[in-house]
Parts: sequence; C-alpha cells; structure tokens
Amino acid sequence: MNILIIRGGALGDFIVTLPTLRLLREKWPDARIELLGYPRVAEIALRRYYLDDIRSVNHGPLSAFFTPRAVLDPDWMDYISEFDLVLSYFYDPDQLFLANLQRCNPGRIVTCASRVPDTFREPAARHFARVVEPLGLELGGDAASHLFPSTDDVVAAQAFLTGLQPGAQLVAIHPGSGSETKNWPAQAWADLGRRLVKARPKVTLLLIEGEADAAPAQFLLEAWKELPLLRARWLPLPILAALLRETTLLLGHDSGVTHLAAAVRRDLPVIALFGPSDPAVWAPPRPGVRVLRKDPDLHGLPVEDVFQAALAAW
Repeated sequence: MNILIIRGGALGDFIVTLPTLRLLREKWPDARIELLGYPRVAEIALRRYYLDDIRSVNHGPLSAFFTPRAVLDPDWMDYISEFDLVLSYFYDPDQLFLANLQRCNPGRIVTCASRVPDTFREPAARHFARVVEPLGLELGGDAASHLFPSTDDVVAAQAFLTGLQPGAQLVAIHPGSGSETKNWPAQAWADLGRRLVKARPKVTLLLIEGEADAAPAQFLLEAWKELPLLRARWLPLPILAALLRETTLLLGHDSGVTHLAAAVRRDLPVIALFGPSDPAVWAPPRPGVRVLRKDPDLHGLPVEDVFQAALAAW
C-alpha cells in the first residue's frame, strides 16, 4: 500500500493533521506513506512513526497542476501514479488541482477542505480527519496529536542542555506566533519571567525563538539578562520537540510551538494564551492544556492571571 498525503500550511496545521496520519498508520502499518508539503515542518514526522519520505511542494513543475488543461511534468505524473491512495488538503476551489491529479491515474483520491469552517466548534483535528471517513476510518475519542522523537533528537536535546544546573526547572516560553494579533505584549512576558524566577529559585527560563519571533525575543533577552536563561533559537523542529519534552512547563500562544509541546509529552503542563482565535478549535485537545483567553485582544490579559496559572501548573 502506497499512500500520498498532500498537505501545506504552517506547523500547527500539520500537527493537527497527525491524528489522521495515525489512523492511516494503524490501518496499514506496513504502508509506505509519503508527504507532499513543507519538509522543514513535516520533518517532525519523518521516519518518526508517521512518514517514510517527504517531497517539497515548492517545486516549479508542480505549479502546472493548478492550471486547466496544462501540460503536466511526466516525472510528477509517474510519481503520483504510483500511489494507491492520495489524500489532498490543498486549497482547490475550482478543483483544477483535483482534475490534474486524476489525469495521473492513482488508485484513489480523497480530498478535504484546507480551512476549518467558521461554524466548526470542535478540535481542528476532527475536521481534517474527515478525509479518511470514506475509507471507514474514524477518529473516535482521541483527537490529540502525538509525536515520537528519535534517539538522535533526544541526544541533541540533551547536548543542548549540557551545563544546566542539577535540579533546575526548565520553563519554556514562546513569545511569538504566526500573527501579531495573537501575541501577548513582550513587556508582559518580561514581567512574568521575572516573577517566575523570583517565586521559584530553581527556574531556568527557556526562550524559544523562531524565524518570526526576532523582535519579542530580542526584547526579552535584554529584559532577562540577569536571569537564568537558555535561548533556543531557530532549532530544527525535531530537536525542539525533544527539548520541550525535558521542560517543566510551556507557556505560549495559539501557535505551532504550543501544539508541538502538547504533542511531544502527554503530561507536560501547557498554558496557552488565546485572543481572537477559538480555543475550542485550535487549542491542543488533551488534559494538562490550560487556556487563558482575552478576546479580542491579549493586551488586556493581566500578568497576575498567567502567573497564578503557572504556579497552579506546578
């Protein structure tokens, strides 16, 4: 059985699709499952239970698949024809991509809307799992995502922590997200970090910085320069996942990193700050994840509320 998953989107979008991949892997444990998407994001699942290979969606000849009556690249046609099952999450309102996939003659194609409907009020994973319902697969009671770091991931994470004081409690803070509208002010994070270290002398702050988090991260590096601090800057996502497994607590926004933390360790306390987005849809659906919401703007969320939630998580 050869299965191709076609999935774009950011880190959080990919992670909430993992329950669907789990259903496929459980149904066909010996299948070859490949992904057409973003390798940097999907690497967290590559040869880590879910995926056997990844191809980048950023390949010029693939753009013809979105054009009516296009001349399709023969190599891409041959590649897609090898699959018994193709699952596509691509945004395809005119079904041009679907029509061109069909021209490649794979065994079967099923599609799912790439966006969660505005009226949907369940975890996003349940929307994306609908794609496999025609195959007789259902998500059941567990809509949570689960990740399985490799031995190399764990070794790299432990090497990163070399020098951490024995007994230190590592509190991870991710001050960014994919949108400024979803972010708590950097000054509030600065105040929270100082309060946590004062209240818990064994705390070391772990500042998580992605490529879009430069401004708040730089602010916090200056604000926390006298505090016990580690900086996790632009780490490969599999190593970051293994590193998060070693933390005491994760505080973040409605972001891919929050989903990453919730997926990598089932008992890790996670505090997720939500503004305009709906936590019923986008918060990781597992026990131990606490949502603090201030709609429509996180600027009004008091530091005291987040501080008390963090203490309670211990």
